[in-house]
Amino acid sequence: MILTDIQLECVRRFTSPVRLEGLGDGLNVLVAPNEAGKSTLLMALRAALTLRHGSKAQSVKDMQPYGGGAPHIGVGFEWSGQSCWLEKRFMKGAFARLNLGQERFDGDTAEERLNALLELEKNGKSEATGLWNALLVRQGESFAAPVLNNAGRSSIQNCLEQGIQEVTGIATAGAMLERVKARLGQLQTATTGKPTGRYKQLLEDQAKAAETLKSLHAKRAALEEDLVLLEQTRRMLREQENPERQKQEEQELHKLRAVRDRLRNLDAEEKAAQARKAAAVQQLQNIRDEEERRQEHRAECARLEQLISDSKQDLAELAEHEKVANLRYQAAQAECLKAVQRHQVRRAVLHHGMQQREVLHMEAALLRQRENLKHVQETFVQIEQAQAVFDALPMDEAKIQRVRKAAQKVATLEQQLQAQATVLEMDLLPQASQHVLLNGQVCASGKSLLHAPAELQIEGIGRFIITPSVGGNTVELQQALQTAQAALADILQQAGCQNAEEAEQHYEKRCLAERQFKEAKAVFAATVPNKKSASPDQVLLELRQVLAREEAACTQKKQALAQNLASQIGSAEECDLNCQPDEAVQQEQDAAVAVDQAREKERDAQQVLITAKTALDKASAAQQQQVSGLARVQRELALWQEREPDAALVQRKQACQQEQQAAQAALEHCEQARQKEQPLSLVESGIQRREQAQKTDGETIARLREDIRERETRVRGAEGEGLDERIAEADRHQQRLNMEEAACTRDRSALVLLDQVLSKAEQEQTARYMGPLVKTMQPAFSALFPGAALEMNADFGVAALSRTQREDVADLSDGTREQIAVLVRLGFAEMLHARGVPAILVLDDALSFADSMRLERLFDVLAEAAKRFQILILTCHAELFAPLRGRMLSLRPQESFTSPR
Repeated sequence: MILTDIQLECVRRFTSPVRLEGLGDGLNVLVAPNEAGKSTLLMALRAALTLRHGSKAQSVKDMQPYGGGAPHIGVGFEWSGQSCWLEKRFMKGAFARLNLGQERFDGDTAEERLNALLELEKNGKSEATGLWNALLVRQGESFAAPVLNNAGRSSIQNCLEQGIQEVTGIATAGAMLERVKARLGQLQTATTGKPTGRYKQLLEDQAKAAETLKSLHAKRAALEEDLVLLEQTRRMLREQENPERQKQEEQELHKLRAVRDRLRNLDAEEKAAQARKAAAVQQLQNIRDEEERRQEHRAECARLEQLISDSKQDLAELAEHEKVANLRYQAAQAECLKAVQRHQVRRAVLHHGMQQREVLHMEAALLRQRENLKHVQETFVQIEQAQAVFDALPMDEAKIQRVRKAAQKVATLEQQLQAQATVLEMDLLPQASQHVLLNGQVCASGKSLLHAPAELQIEGIGRFIITPSVGGNTVELQQALQTAQAALADILQQAGCQNAEEAEQHYEKRCLAERQFKEAKAVFAATVPNKKSASPDQVLLELRQVLAREEAACTQKKQALAQNLASQIGSAEECDLNCQPDEAVQQEQDAAVAVDQAREKERDAQQVLITAKTALDKASAAQQQQVSGLARVQRELALWQEREPDAALVQRKQACQQEQQAAQAALEHCEQARQKEQPLSLVESGIQRREQAQKTDGETIARLREDIRERETRVRGAEGEGLDERIAEADRHQQRLNMEEAACTRDRSALVLLDQVLSKAEQEQTARYMGPLVKTMQPAFSALFPGAALEMNADFGVAALSRTQREDVADLSDGTREQIAVLVRLGFAEMLHARGVPAILVLDDALSFADSMRLERLFDVLAEAAKRFQILILTCHAELFAPLRGRMLSLRPQESFTSPR
């Protein structure tokens, strides 16, 4: 079934006819803003398919517009290759008409035929219900699983191919399953399946034994590697100390230095030839430039002489025009002066009133500043108190860093000293601990670090002297450790602390006091936000000074206003000083307009005068410039001829050309000689490499000798530990643990297999019944939730998802439950389509809570399902559903409701 046309009239907000355009097979998307009528469109479609035309139920009344009217709905669709049309009118003039290809049905017959086509059942007198109620998803319904009525259940049950089969022996299998789970609980936990009890202890012991064996093998591999590298290092040392190789390298270096000297001489000759050629080329270019300048100056002289003769008559005419413009400008100036005097009188009156209002504003501002100063003073007291607490704690960042650095140095030296100590590891039986003494003390089992010779006494055996390999480095480390410990004690004493922990505590207290001080400063800065860079006492002083200046300015303003009052009245005798502000402003504006008009006339006259003077000055300057230019050009020509006549310039040009040819020949000779030699950079690189090798040979020999000593020390130490015997013992212990662990693993595997078999038998009944429905829904769920398995309930809903573990749908997020509910409805539509029953899926404003990755997968699922049946998406999220790429729909008004013929 494919919807091809939907028309509405008198349905809620659509009082006039409207049509949904663009419908077709596959995926259809209607994107429109809120309150555009998307939900109304879905309400009309549900009404046309499920409500009877003669119904007067509340659901029909809800479709009426606010002004009243009879809802009229038409739906065009294709079914089995035929064009079909369904049309219904409700309330006044109610009718129903259904066209299925060439067949036509009217009234109740049309309703019965539509119910049979869509597998709907009557639910009272007004409505037919079925699985379509779950496929036409209204706004807000997508978050909940579909609630199926009897007709919907019947539709799904008809789609299921397998019936209910009884399974016998359930009670016996359940009792056996309980006993298996109890026995399995002794080996693993019931919830997570992790090992427990003796099985867990065996696994832990097995892991520890494997780690011990791995460590011993690593030590033996390190010993073997040291032996191989020791022999290789000895061969490299013999090669480095070979005198024949050193003599041969000296001879090769002497040859390369001779070649380098020869190449440098050749390079110097080539650079000299290039310099000669460049000089000759530059001189030749200078001579050519000189010839061009002389020719240009002769032409310039002729042009300037002609211009000077033409400009003399123009100067006289411009002088007369400038004189007339000057007389007109003087008259406009006198008129403008009179207008300015009248405006000043009016402005004095207006200024007096403005000064009085300004004094009142200054007094109000002073009152606000006094209140602000009082609040700032209170905040300043808080800062001083916090500052006193902070200064009483002397442990600052520099001191704590010195303490930390000294403590770190002591710890590092102790670790280095321990790394070079001789390790004595003993594993004594309990009854033998009193018979073994180390340096006269009872020796306990475990490791001991020896930095000096030690005496080991074993009762009934004898006495052993252990002399560790103490080198110069160990003595230096011990001395450095003592020095570092003394330095740490000195620093702690200066800071007044017993140890580093006490210093850290003092530093934390200082940090706390510092934070309190900063918080007080922050409150102060918030009080005076424009003074963040200044100190609090400076800000307080500045505020007081500002207040004093403002008070003095206000007082001075009052005095100046009183002093100037008499002079203002004297300059405005003809004016009323007590006139209203609006009247004074109007008088001043009228005078200002008169001044502007006078100034405009003055500017026009001045502009004419300036234009005339500019033209005259420009013409005079141009003539003077022409005369000066002519004299300058003539002087330059005379100087050039006196310095070097034209004939001498030609001779010098010929000599430069000959010098250039000679330099080019020398360059070609040097290039031919260079082609027979190696590049200078390659020769210098070889010399540098060999000289560097001579410098580093001594360092390499010293490094190889030190490496040999270190490896010999490690080899002697590793050979005395008895690695092979320890490895054999660890291997036997691991084999015993492996045998016990294998037995427990076999028991556990058998019990797990038996538990799975019994549980599977218990679930087969439900699985047989729900199998076809799960099989239909599983591909879509696998696309959205990879690796998830469905668990259906008796109401044909999804009860849980099994991914890494079982998850009830009720425990999932709202967005995930909405996605599952949409996929269940999609599965219902798939089953109807597979049976050949009409099926479409309509979603109104769904999936808006899905994340971008999940939404992309949902789009793929919807696009794949749209290949088999029609899907209609109604949404207001244009950007969110842009990647869906479906058939775009639109709601278009039309003049009248049109039905197919």
